[in-house]
Amino acid sequence: MTVQDNVQSLISQLEQILWQDKLKEHPEVSLLLERIRHHLLKSQSTLENNYDIYAERLSEIILNRVDDEISDRILQKELRQLQDQKEVLLQDIATLKQQKQAILSNLFQELSTDKKLSAPSENNVDINHLTNSVDTFFQPLLEELNIYSDSLQEGIERMYRLGQQGETKFLAYLNRLQEKLELFLQQEEETNKKTMLSDNWYLGFDITNNQIEGYLFTYQTRDDSLEQIKYYSLSELVDLCRFNLFEHDNILENIKENLTALDRVFNNSSVKIDQKIAIKSLIERIKSIVFICPSKWNERDRNIIEEIVLKTLNISESKEFIWIPRPMALTLSSFSRNSSDQGLLTCVINLTETMTELSIVDLSQGLSGIITQQLFYGTQEIDQDILCHLIYPQWYEKITLNFSPFPQPFPTPGMAEITKRKTFKQYLENNSLGKAFIEAAQLTRLILQEQEAFTSTLIQKSWSVHRQEMIDKVINPWLKILQEKLKVLFSQGQYSPDSIDQIILAGAEINTLNYVLIHWFNNRFPNATVLVAEKQVKDGQILTGLKVLLNNKS
Repeated sequence: MTVQDNVQSLISQLEQILWQDKLKEHPEVSLLLERIRHHLLKSQSTLENNYDIYAERLSEIILNRVDDEISDRILQKELRQLQDQKEVLLQDIATLKQQKQAILSNLFQELSTDKKLSAPSENNVDINHLTNSVDTFFQPLLEELNIYSDSLQEGIERMYRLGQQGETKFLAYLNRLQEKLELFLQQEEETNKKTMLSDNWYLGFDITNNQIEGYLFTYQTRDDSLEQIKYYSLSELVDLCRFNLFEHDNILENIKENLTALDRVFNNSSVKIDQKIAIKSLIERIKSIVFICPSKWNERDRNIIEEIVLKTLNISESKEFIWIPRPMALTLSSFSRNSSDQGLLTCVINLTETMTELSIVDLSQGLSGIITQQLFYGTQEIDQDILCHLIYPQWYEKITLNFSPFPQPFPTPGMAEITKRKTFKQYLENNSLGKAFIEAAQLTRLILQEQEAFTSTLIQKSWSVHRQEMIDKVINPWLKILQEKLKVLFSQGQYSPDSIDQIILAGAEINTLNYVLIHWFNNRFPNATVLVAEKQVKDGQILTGLKVLLNNKS
């Protein structure tokens, strides 16, 4: 019998006990067994598919248990009342007997001392008659009380015997269940050890989210031949610092600092994963080092990082480095639950604070299946254009009364114009109201995400911005440049708009422009599905999708 069969057998037997209410008198044991059942189900692939069924049955069981608990409390209360009544009746019987004796004694004393009675024989006759009358009156009542008392006692004893029998059966079953559970846990532990000590472990780093995120992960094959990922976040072992991705020297220095901290952890034999396997033993079995990096990193940048990793972590130079640009990582996360999607041709637009990145990803070509075009125009530049071309013209008369006018000419909407925009940014940073100006532009972009227009006042003068006006003056010039970048991509990869299967919109603030971008991409790519990436892509999704590339590579 396989481990899977043992688990299913345990689950079935647990459900038989729990769902037939055999443990209603032991709620704490029932709760423990339910937690065991849930843990076993969690290790089964059927948990997610049958969750609604299990939830419905479990809800029914819980309701039944509540009902049984209420019923038991009512029966216990009635039983206590019957016992109390029995005690009262027994006390009444004893009282009646005492009263009978007292009455007889008093009568006998009165009759014996009564001088008016002439014949002792007549006194004896009267006393005997009175005694018979009292016995006749009380005897049926005493018999009924005795019968009721005996029946009640018999019922209580029968309930006690049944309870003892149930407890004996339950203890026998619990011992048998414990033996099977120990066998299952032993087999599972052996399986985990085999997985833990596998030579196919990977060390991964993601440096695209303004911080270093590290992982140890492997892929294990279950009994049903399906592979699933097992990964651990290194941030649980050591604090990894944040840094600015756009300061190149700062990146290298911070990576070296964080890797040095990791090396101390890796060489500490007391640090273990799942309290079982020393992390040092896993590091010795690392097969490859995976880096998720910005697309703009060139071969020189990667070689510098590889040298830092090898020296800092004392890893053999024979270890393989796998570099995955962020657009490819986003594509991997989008089809991680369906590996058949690896043949899809994907267009990724990644909007950052200072850049728009367009990529076409073809995972069927492996790690080399990506081409990219970049425009140094991001949300920061969009906000500059909103301020210069939508807000400032309405504020000009009020602002220039007390402040010098903005330096002109303004940057052209949609264009990078790096030097001109850098100068304008420095002007705003040095202006006492510069921060307020930019915040007004950001707020305008956020508000127009939800509504067609808004109106406000500045020094008692009304001003307003309409969504369509922002689209015409700011967004459309940007989209026109993106259209030219896409043409270059199609020419490089020999693709056409009809060949794109899916489009991924990514970026921390791209959701503020989705109402424009989704419509724009749908019109130009009729066969594509537009997806909006999560603000923080789940690590497990990327690593699960990565398995496809690793398989293709091997």
